[in-house]
Amino acid sequence: MNLLRLIIRVIGSMSVFLNLCLIACVSALDRFHKPISYLQANLAVLEIIQASIYIIGNEIAKTSPTTCFHVGIFGQLFANATTFMNLNISLYVYLSIIYRRGVAERYWYHYHGYTWGMSALLTGLAFVMQAVRKRGPVFGDATFECWISVEYPELRIDLFYLPLWINSAFIFAIYARILLFLRSHRKKKNDENIHTGVIPAAPDTTTTSHHEESSQSNQEKTNIRAMAFSGPGSNGPSWSRKPLIAPPLPLPKGPTIPSLARSHKTGKTAVSKGNKLLLIKAGVTAIGFIISWLPASAGRMHTLITSIPTPYWLTVLTAVGLSTFGLWNPGIFFLMWLWPSFSKKHGTKTSDPNEGVPENPTNASGGKNCCV
Repeated sequence: MNLLRLIIRVIGSMSVFLNLCLIACVSALDRFHKPISYLQANLAVLEIIQASIYIIGNEIAKTSPTTCFHVGIFGQLFANATTFMNLNISLYVYLSIIYRRGVAERYWYHYHGYTWGMSALLTGLAFVMQAVRKRGPVFGDATFECWISVEYPELRIDLFYLPLWINSAFIFAIYARILLFLRSHRKKKNDENIHTGVIPAAPDTTTTSHHEESSQSNQEKTNIRAMAFSGPGSNGPSWSRKPLIAPPLPLPKGPTIPSLARSHKTGKTAVSKGNKLLLIKAGVTAIGFIISWLPASAGRMHTLITSIPTPYWLTVLTAVGLSTFGLWNPGIFFLMWLWPSFSKKHGTKTSDPNEGVPENPTNASGGKNCCV
C-alpha cells in the first residue's frame, strides 16, 4: 500500500506542475484569452486542489483526525466540481458546433452556477446524512486520501460516484450527438454541391460522340468533291486532279467536367478547423477523465454488489487512475499547442495552430512566458 501511495504522490506532483503551467500560459499569452482556455484553466485549478489532497494522503487521519475531517470536506467539494466542470466543457463544445460560439458563451455564468451549486449541495448532503445516521464523522480515512469515511461507504456512491456516472453518460451523449450532426451536415452539403453543380453529375457522352462522327463524315465528302478549275499557265477552267481542301467544320464543344479534388475545395466544410481543434481538445479531456475513474468505479461497484474484498490488481489500477486524472487536461492543452511546431520542424503537414482564434492576436513570444 505504501508503494501505491508513492505512485499517487509522484504522478500527482507531475499533475500539479503541468496544471500550474497551463494556468500560467492562459494568463500570460493573448492567444489563449478565449472561453475554452478559461474553462481549461478553471479545470486545472480544481485538479491541482484534488491532486494536492491525494499528495497529503490519509496518514493524517491518525495523527490529526480534525485536519483530515476538514481536508475531506474539500475533497468532496472539489472532486464533484471537477466532474461537473468536465461536463460544462463538453456542453460548451456542443453549443459552439451545433449553434455558434456566441450561444455557448452566453451561458458562462450558468456553467459556474451549475458546477459550484451542485458541488455544494452534494457536500451539504453529507452532513445531513451524518446527522441522520449518527455513525461518527462523515469525513475521515478513505484508503488513499481524506474523504468520506469507511463508516459511510454508501455515501461514496450516492454523493459522488452516482453523479459521476450520470455526468459521464451525458458527456458520451453530447459527443455522440455532435458526431451525428457532423455526419448529417456533411451529407447535406454534398447533396447541395451536386445539386448546384459544384460537384456535377457525369454528362451523357452518347450525343457528343454522334456529333463527332457526323462531322467527320461530312468533312470527308467535302474533300472528295472539291476540285481545282484552273490549270497552270491558263486562265480557263480545267479538270485538274489537285483538290482544294476545304477548312474543317468546327466541332461542337461538350461540357467540361471539373476534377473532384478541385470541386471539394469549392464547397464549404461541415465544421471549421477551429471547431475541429475545439472538439478534439475538449473530447480528449473529458473522455480521459472518465477513463481515469473507471477502475475506481469498478471497485465501488464490486464492493456494492458482492462482499468479497477488492482484488489487489484492481486496487493498483485505482491508484494509477486516481493519480493520472489530472494529466489529461494539461496534456492535450500543450499537445495541441506544440504539435504544429513539431510537425513543421519534421516536415509534417498540419493545420494552423491559431485557427479558430480570429478575435485575439497571437503572442509573438510563443512559450517564453510559460513553464514550457
